Formats: sequence, structure tokens, C-alpha cells
Amino acid sequence: MKIVYTIVICIFCFFAHSLNLHCQSDEDCMECHSDPDISMERKGVLRPLTVKKFILARSVHASLKCVDCHAGFDPYDIPHKSPMTLINCLDCHKNTVQIHRFHPQMVGSKGTEGSPNVNCKGCHGTHNVSSPKDPTSPKHFANSTQYCGKCHADILTDHLQSEHHVEVEHNNPNAPTCIYCHSKPITKGNLLDKAQLKINQEKLCLDCHLNDPHNPSKFAKTLVDYEKSVHGLAILSGNQDAAVCVDCHGAHKLQKASVPTSSVHKNNIAELCGKCHGDITKEYLSSVHGRAMKFGVGESPSCTFCHGEHNITAVPHIEKQVFTATGMKFEKMVDNQMVWCISCHSDQAMMTRRGLLTIEEAHKWLPAAATHYNTVRCVDCHSSYDPPNLSHNILNREETIKKCEECHSQNSVLMSKLYVHEKEKSRNLMGFINGTLLSNAYVIGTTRNVYLDVTSGVIFVFTVSGIFIHAFLRFRSRKTRNVEQA
Repeated sequence: MKIVYTIVICIFCFFAHSLNLHCQSDEDCMECHSDPDISMERKGVLRPLTVKKFILARSVHASLKCVDCHAGFDPYDIPHKSPMTLINCLDCHKNTVQIHRFHPQMVGSKGTEGSPNVNCKGCHGTHNVSSPKDPTSPKHFANSTQYCGKCHADILTDHLQSEHHVEVEHNNPNAPTCIYCHSKPITKGNLLDKAQLKINQEKLCLDCHLNDPHNPSKFAKTLVDYEKSVHGLAILSGNQDAAVCVDCHGAHKLQKASVPTSSVHKNNIAELCGKCHGDITKEYLSSVHGRAMKFGVGESPSCTFCHGEHNITAVPHIEKQVFTATGMKFEKMVDNQMVWCISCHSDQAMMTRRGLLTIEEAHKWLPAAATHYNTVRCVDCHSSYDPPNLSHNILNREETIKKCEECHSQNSVLMSKLYVHEKEKSRNLMGFINGTLLSNAYVIGTTRNVYLDVTSGVIFVFTVSGIFIHAFLRFRSRKTRNVEQA
């Protein structure tokens, strides 16, 4: 009977071998692969083939059999197959492409081919694959930054200084880690055009910082209207050069504005904006404001003070008394964007600290001051009035325009600069002809139109001549009447 049983087993194994039906168990595999000295030479390198059973037992794949992954191997031949059939992780993990956008190279690697930096095995291991939900796993939320940093050391250095990492250290469950951000299509590897990548980056940041648009966090109140800003409108229209969050705050070293090394610290704002607005930054740095900022005067305005950060800046609060005392019109100051100048230069305490006069005191010498305030912008007199009239180059007090004839004469600064702002606005609203005819200019020469200048001169001459002739004729007729009556 024993002989018959042995013959049956042999026949079964023969047919199983012929049909490639391998019925070996994990124990069969471990008979060899538990040997600590088992190895194999591949491409001139001696590679260990030992599998530690206790490690495999703690893996998320512990319930699988060896042959579930190592398919097509012949247990009766050593080596089992030549060439070896590589494990294809994508056979089971169908959604790998969507989850691992940060390593798109793995799509063609079956998860195990290519560089270990971008395949499943390189990050997740082989027999020791752990679940990202396991707090002890190197891929867990709290550990992924350090794990990714093994390859991306320079980025890790930046990220460890970021506010995002600070929040991770404080166990904030909403703090982003490498995996959270890079699982979205925000990098070049996703083969998207630059404008779309920037839009994706913006959306990613806003998704977190505006998780409740009606009750934004204290760090994100101004982000509510970001998409209405110059930058937001530009990027949504497809302008690939427009600035999004990471262009200003950085991609990995995101620090609070209060940190001196932060790109958005007040002392660094001009340099940051200068990456795109180079010419304006040069003007600002040469101005009294820029020089004051350089010397550590914290009250000196930087770009964002006037232009805002993420949105259109709210109008600063200014005491009503300032407008009553000076005769300024609040709506006019808001419209010509000089209200920010007033907000600082009407502050008596601030001006006293800096040895300056308030707006009202500094302009007492100016005749018809209220008329000037509501006709001419602050920057028209206080910025460089040599071409090209750099409005961000605010001059010292001694260099500003103070002589009436410098403005109120033909071929003057008035003609070349001071009324340009008003005239451009009126022409945009009413067209060139009406804008010129109805402009606020009241000095011949400011219309910048020689025909109108000549016409004005002719009308003036005829008007004076008419008055003189009329008076003369009245005088003659009166004298004639007196003769006749006599």
C-alpha cells in the first residue's frame, strides 16, 4: 500500500511539474531561504537571499503566499528561473499612478524595475512592507518627512525650518507632509504646462488655508480674496509668469513673516518682489523709504504696506479730523491711492519719533493747500520728477518741488508730470478729445495740445478786445447823445 501511495505522489508531481502547477508551501521556500548564508551573484554583486520569517510575519503581506508575488518560478530548478520574472506590484495596486504622482517614473517600472529611488521596493521595502497607518512605519504621517529626506536631503533641511514642520511637531493632524502635497499634480514630473502646475499649486495651498472660507484661520484672512488680486486673476487667466503662493513663500522653507530669515519678512519683501518687479524695486531701494528700511526703521513702508499681500488691501483707518483740518476729500485720496501716505504722515506720534512734520504742518506754506491735495498726488511732488518720473523713488524733503513757477508755467514739471495722472484718467473715461477739453488743467500749456493752446490764446485776445471795443463804443455813443441834447 505504501508503494502505491508513493507512486501516486510521484505521478501527481510529474504532471504538476509538466503543467507548471507548483504546489509548494511557504515552508518549502523557507527551507532554503531561511539560511542566513544563502546568496546569489547578480551582475558581479553577491546578493543575500535570506528571508527572515519574523519580519515577513509583521508585513502587510503576511497573509500572502510566496508564490502570490513570485509567480512563474520553478521550485525544482536552481536558479528557479532564468531570467528571473520580476515582481509586478501594479498587478494588485491598480491605483498606484494616482497615489504616487511624485514618482511618475514608477509607472513603467512595474514597481520594482529601474532606480530604487523611484520604485515600490526602494521606498516600501521587500518582505518588510508596513502600512502607512502604522505609527511605527517610516511612511507614517509623522515619519514620512524624515523618510523622504533620505534621498532629498537638501529639501529636508529646508522643510525642517518651515512652519509646516513646526505644526507636525505639535501633532497638528492637518499639517502637510511630503506625501500630502506631492500626491497632487504640482511638480514637473506630471507633464503639465507651467501655468496649470501653478494653478494646481495655488489650489493645494488654498484647500488647506481656506478650509472654511467663511471662517478662515488667523493666518489666512487675506487669502479669501486672493483670486481677485492682480496675481490671482493673472494665474487663473493662464499667465504662467504670475506669482502664486510658492513663488513668494517658498516651496519647502515656509516661515512666518515674523522670522528674519523668512522670504516674506518685512526687510526681505522688496528683494522678493524684485524677482519680478526689478525696476520698481531699484526705485524703492533708492528712496527715503527703502533706505530707512535698510537701516532698520521698522515703521518704513515696504511693498505690501501699500499694495497688499494676497488681496486688494483694505483702506487704512484715518481719523476724520485729518481730512477736516486739511480740506482733503477722503474719496479722492482713496481713488488716487494716496490714502496710505496719509495714514502714516498724519500720525503725530510716528512723525515726532522720526523728526518729521505731519502733512498739515509740512504744507502750511502751500497756497490753496486743499486745492493741491485734491488735484495733485503726493508722489507727483515728492518722487523723482526727472524722466521717467519714478513714482516709487520718494525724495528727501529738500529735493521736493516747492517753487510755484516750477509747476505753473509752460514746458514745466506741471506740464510733463503733475497733471499726467488726472489727464490719463479723464481720457480713459471720456476719450481723448473730451478728456482733454474737460480736464482739470487751468494753466495754458497743461492741455498738451498746441491747437487748444492757440485757440485759448485767440479767445482770450478777442475777449479782451471785445470788452475794450464795447466800452469805447459806449463812451462814443454817450458823448454823441450829450452833444445832440445840447
